[in-house]
Amino acid sequence: MNILLQTAGFFVMIVIFIFYFIYRKAAVKSNRLFLYQGIAIFVSIFLDIFSIVLINTPSLNKTYFTELICRLYLITVVLVILIGFVYVLNDITNLGKRKYKITVILSSVSYIISSALIMALPIEIVYDPNGLNDYTQGLPIVLTYVTTFIYMGLTVAITLIFKDRIYKKRVVAVFIFITLWVVGSLVQFIFNYVLTNLGIVILSVSFAETLGSMTIYIMLENPSLNIDRATGALNQRAFLEYVDYCYDKNINSEIVLINYDNEMSKSLMGYDKLSKAMADALNAFKVEKIFKGINDNFIVVRNKNETRPLFETAILCKDYLYKKNNIRTEIPIRIIYVKNLKLFNDSNDLFETLKYINLNASEFDSDFIEVDQTIIDKIHNRFEIDKKCDVAFLNKRVVVYYQPIYSNVDLKFTSAEALVRLKDEDGKLIYPDSFIEKMEQDGRIVELGKIVFEHVCKFISENDMETLGLHYIEVNLSTIQCMQDNLAETFINIMEKYRINPKYINLEITETGHISKLTLLKNMEILKKYGVSFSLDDFGTGNSNLNYIVEMPVDIVKFDKEMVTSYFDNKIASYVMNSTINMIKGLGHKIVFEGVENANQIPVVRKLNIEYIQGYYYSKPIDEDSFVKFILENNKKFYASV
Repeated sequence: MNILLQTAGFFVMIVIFIFYFIYRKAAVKSNRLFLYQGIAIFVSIFLDIFSIVLINTPSLNKTYFTELICRLYLITVVLVILIGFVYVLNDITNLGKRKYKITVILSSVSYIISSALIMALPIEIVYDPNGLNDYTQGLPIVLTYVTTFIYMGLTVAITLIFKDRIYKKRVVAVFIFITLWVVGSLVQFIFNYVLTNLGIVILSVSFAETLGSMTIYIMLENPSLNIDRATGALNQRAFLEYVDYCYDKNINSEIVLINYDNEMSKSLMGYDKLSKAMADALNAFKVEKIFKGINDNFIVVRNKNETRPLFETAILCKDYLYKKNNIRTEIPIRIIYVKNLKLFNDSNDLFETLKYINLNASEFDSDFIEVDQTIIDKIHNRFEIDKKCDVAFLNKRVVVYYQPIYSNVDLKFTSAEALVRLKDEDGKLIYPDSFIEKMEQDGRIVELGKIVFEHVCKFISENDMETLGLHYIEVNLSTIQCMQDNLAETFINIMEKYRINPKYINLEITETGHISKLTLLKNMEILKKYGVSFSLDDFGTGNSNLNYIVEMPVDIVKFDKEMVTSYFDNKIASYVMNSTINMIKGLGHKIVFEGVENANQIPVVRKLNIEYIQGYYYSKPIDEDSFVKFILENNKKFYASV
């Protein structure tokens, strides 16, 4: 009997099943489809071996029972490929339940029809007394090959069509599976039905299925891939799959995200040790599932104790953690509680909302945040604004507004700050607080900075700065831009493109502890030699501000609105600022007061000998045309008075 390949495949599947069931608690939806396909392959191999045994039993090889087993084997071969098709279909994001179910139903109906035909059409059993050339032939064989190749063609087609909406490794694994099956089928078909005169029979289909299943298991479906090794909790991938399952089965789980201070935990007892201790504490309270995800914080779902809400369990878990590990210093822990999964559209909506709250928890000003419809609507609105910003940036709807800056020395407007805006599809302005932070996070701020700088250089090239009475335009540099090695080269190229005098450019840097001062200083040195001046923006609100003034070759120091307001409202603040102003002037720097908004402040600022005033008292940021008109009209009054 020629069953060596089948026997090898049979034992390989047993090994896969053993490892699968060791980690079965970590199995998720795709794992279950893989399991169903694995069972189908296992049954297929068993029936393949059993059919050959029956064919080689002279008293049984011509019976209806042997024919039945042979036909059932063919049906399982088709079933294996059908499940593979559904397996890929299930992975397509945003396909929709309706489309998914309709496709599965149509595929199942076609499978039932083909199975019925395989059972009904005549089949011939070929028996070789030497036990080397045993096989079946006839229309059921042809139908099996045709049906499986159709399903494979559909699988390849949807994989290619939806490749951007399918997990990339799954695409690779499925193609390997299909390639192995096609090669195995062709080898078996050629030797068994084409080159029959050679007397060589190779039954390779079942073994090819086994190799394909092993490939998918290794690359994708090993449940241990869903486990966080450090804590034994399930990982983020498993969480998304679990939530998908809840939505699919209409299960309304409670969810709690436990956000704790990673930096403090590292200093107290080590990050990995605290994570493991947290997982042990959660397990002690028998929550249903524990996930490690969303910035390495824990997510727990559906407390089995129905009498106590899940967030209460999380609070008790925190107390247990402290006592069990003898922690005496309070670790800031924030609990984010979702009582009703149905508040969200799908798993992606839930995940993105939790991610937003986790990253922006300070907005909510509480250690306990219950996610209700109001919070969700607020975050959805934030997401909508993000989308509008993305579309506006993609379509280059970037505009620059200018806020005039008044000179107390020249008694006229001598400069302005360039401020970026985006425009949505309706032409409405989108302000920087809606997009700057996000663009800094994803790196687009560098491109945005270049666009703004080009706008300013173009403005300077198209307007006579001397006629306007403007000495320079201030352009903000983001933290990310300051980290670019080629910042100076990029800006010099743009200035040369528009042939502008670099003295009309003033670059604003902001105090921060997150940039390399060496990189920034190198760029500043090159640009200073070229003729560009620098301002230190938002002085007093960042990190190591005195060091910045000492180390950075800045010409102007800007006090932000918050500090200026404090000067007028708080005696202690005014005392400190008076000393700081004297120190800055002693170093030879000029000063800008930002956020000056009423007439009563103007005489005080002038008495302090502050060189520049910027604020709504004089003007809000205005578009380019309005700015030119504003400068011409207001500076004309100055020349008239002179």
